[in-house]
Amino acid sequence: MKGLVENTNSSVLLHEGHELFFAEPPDYGGAAAAFEKVVSQRPDWAEGHCWLGITYERLSREEEAEREWLIAIELDSSDSRPIISLGILRLGQKRFEEAIALLERGIALKPHYGFADAKLFLADALEGAGNIEGAKSQWREVLELEPMYPSYDEPINEARQKLLMYDRSNS
Repeated sequence: MKGLVENTNSSVLLHEGHELFFAEPPDYGGAAAAFEKVVSQRPDWAEGHCWLGITYERLSREEEAEREWLIAIELDSSDSRPIISLGILRLGQKRFEEAIALLERGIALKPHYGFADAKLFLADALEGAGNIEGAKSQWREVLELEPMYPSYDEPINEARQKLLMYDRSNS
């Protein structure tokens, strides 16, 4: 019976963390506290670690975010979110080769949401690593994707602008 109560409490805490995370304005500190309780109750639940990592990243606590994403990846290697999130962190750190490997790995898992965004991050990493042709290939692929979610136009517009920028510089 105790395990069922803990799972219920963990799910409630996760929901509370989501509400704080997505509030206007967001309460990342409160969300982190809720997600910390989730992972203390359920250290084997990748979902809690993933959200704690995302929240730590928003709080500019990169080392802690990395730790949580690595735990989430170890617990559930089929979830693209922590892999892509860690890749984006590496991109921000200008560790382009690591970012490329992580983003390619996450994209290979065919994430349902954020696929176009992940490909744009991969293009940014390739561009940062000096692989302009690889970046252009990613931008072209984004232009060919079918709309999947409301903000889809943003990645298309970004990919189009990047391709135009490089096409003009080569003219």
